Amino acid sequence: MIIQGDTMPTGTLSAAPAAICRDLAGEIRPLLRSLDLAARREDSRFGLTRARSSILCTLAERGGLRISELARSENVRVPTASNAIRSLEEQGMVVRTADHTDKRAVTVHLTDHGRDSVARTLAERDADLELRLLRLDAAQRQGLADALPALRTLVDLYAGDPFGS
Repeated sequence: MIIQGDTMPTGTLSAAPAAICRDLAGEIRPLLRSLDLAARREDSRFGLTRARSSILCTLAERGGLRISELARSENVRVPTASNAIRSLEEQGMVVRTADHTDKRAVTVHLTDHGRDSVARTLAERDADLELRLLRLDAAQRQGLADALPALRTLVDLYAGDPFGS
């Protein structure tokens, strides 16, 4: 797909860029769905549900969090996050501790076992992805590298405004 068009100020799209964006959305959406399904298969390969894997990664990136903060970050209800945390506790991957600022609340932290599990899982996933990337030709790999800034911006746009309003 070759894309041409003028850069417009934020919030305004001429007809041509709008059509390009519609075409891009139609191309990207099914790819995202396929990547999401592949990620779900990877999570199950490592013996984790998607939610538990995501919670572990969030805790590895952000440190200890209250369950309500985890639920908000994971876009799930507090009872759903609490159930996932309970399961991860049983596996020895997380521990709940009293919140030092509010003794009525708890903060969830990774245990050493949880940190090791996250590091090992991410290393295995990276190695798997690296093998797949090596099957692309140099131009395809460069195209992916060139797209990274735009993909990061797109992720940030979803994070800042999940409903696109």
